[in-house]
Amino acid sequence: MPSDSFSPARRRLLQGSGALAAARFTGVMGALYAQNALAATGKQTVSAVSPYGPIAPVNDLATGLPLLQLPPGFSYRSHGWTGDAMDDGAPTPGSHDGMAAVLSRRVGRGSELVLVRNHERGLVATAGEAIPAPHSYASTMVDGIITVLYGSLPIRIGAGGIVTNPSAPAPAPFVGYPAGGTSNLLFRDNQWAGSMGSLGGTLGNCAGGPTPWGSWLTCEETIYDFSTIGGKKHGYVFEVAADPTQTIAEPIVGMGRFIHEAVAIDPATGIVYETEDNRNIAAFFRYVPADTSGAVGSLHRGGTLQAARIKTLVRQARPSTLAQANDQGLLNPDIGDEYELEWVNIADPDADPVVVAGQPGGVSLGFAAGPTYQALTQGCARMSRGEGIWYSAGKMFIVDTAAGVNGSGSVGNGEGAVWELTLATMRLRAIFVSGHQTAGNNPDNVTVSPRGGVVLCEDGGGSTDAFGTGARLLGLNPAGEAYIFCKNNVNLSAQQVAGAGKTVSAADHRGSEFCGATFDPTGRVLFANIQTPGITVAITGPWSKGNL
Repeated sequence: MPSDSFSPARRRLLQGSGALAAARFTGVMGALYAQNALAATGKQTVSAVSPYGPIAPVNDLATGLPLLQLPPGFSYRSHGWTGDAMDDGAPTPGSHDGMAAVLSRRVGRGSELVLVRNHERGLVATAGEAIPAPHSYASTMVDGIITVLYGSLPIRIGAGGIVTNPSAPAPAPFVGYPAGGTSNLLFRDNQWAGSMGSLGGTLGNCAGGPTPWGSWLTCEETIYDFSTIGGKKHGYVFEVAADPTQTIAEPIVGMGRFIHEAVAIDPATGIVYETEDNRNIAAFFRYVPADTSGAVGSLHRGGTLQAARIKTLVRQARPSTLAQANDQGLLNPDIGDEYELEWVNIADPDADPVVVAGQPGGVSLGFAAGPTYQALTQGCARMSRGEGIWYSAGKMFIVDTAAGVNGSGSVGNGEGAVWELTLATMRLRAIFVSGHQTAGNNPDNVTVSPRGGVVLCEDGGGSTDAFGTGARLLGLNPAGEAYIFCKNNVNLSAQQVAGAGKTVSAADHRGSEFCGATFDPTGRVLFANIQTPGITVAITGPWSKGNL
């Protein structure tokens, strides 16, 4: 999801452009990074030198358009643009988001690869605009305003916003059909072979995560309850199969109803770790399933929802009490901060949201999801905006897109951080914290390559650096330092759109977020989405030159 607060300061890393900038890249960047990489607060403030070298515009092998900036030797092909016809003739839905490769198999002498891609869509005017899929969760029209109480104060929620003044006019109502969901992408022998809708009728499908048994868990990043205005409750996790006919369009209620972002499964235990994106009113959860057989549908058979609580202060740059660490320690970390976690049971994973006031970081009034309210009242750890999470080699890599402070010193309003959770010890350590948008501009989705390299998708708008303006894919080097690997270069004219045979809007989309980064099992192809105008790209190149 787009960040509502990112630093307005825009500072170039290098002066000059073109051949001169490229020629001087390594020397200038190396000196600059050595002097300024870490601020006094223990945050990275300047991009590290990329092992892959400087980036430059590269033409798409499918359309001929310079959609990305990449290092020397890398190429890519675009697929599945918004509006492209799917296998059934329906247009590809937009708002591409989280994604993963869920199935790779041999078929005769060839190979097949299936990816599942989220579409972070809200309500649409007609049922025909929803994602056509074999199974849908909610298909009826929503029409009305949601009213919740804060004490005796009615709070009205609609498409026009939130109204807390009882004397003020009501907001515009919610009207339409839930249009979120997923599509499955099929590649045969590394060539595009088509796509199809795989889940419909959900809302705000932001990210999710793959399962070890070859399915995708898609997450609703909302807690709207439309059950009183013609629809259903939202805020759940759903399981999407590699074969869309096997998708289960019923929520996994035990995994909790909250503002979900992403999930990752520990293959050794079957436990599902879950992040929440609700500024400074978010917890870090896990779901311990009763059925660990590892098959489509097994997570629906019940389990225990738990939330993380800091048990031990291992290392802090700014010392605090245990209670202070749980309340605000994760909101403004420094590189190297480390905690030991314990897990607290959540009694009611499907509890309704609670209106809360006076939260950290200037959140005067907000909605705590039911499970989150239970977690925070039990002293569990508070996160700012939990985003991507990915499992690799006994560890979880967890992104908080807004960890840090803004120019006013407001916690949970910073440029973002990456935490590493070692599952064997439950030690949570900050391995990357951005202190300036040049180092990291609100990272969101995360993936880890088969070689162990961490890739971050930025969601803070167009980062301005030596290579111009645009959202970026960042790599983390083995020391946890972020460097620029790729840059969004989608700036389309009407003539370019028409020449490529596309139907997307002609506009400067360079500030649109990267999302859904995921490698194929061989590590040869990095897939990623540009959310707007909605493009999936497959990147290949000399990965061995660096750590990705």
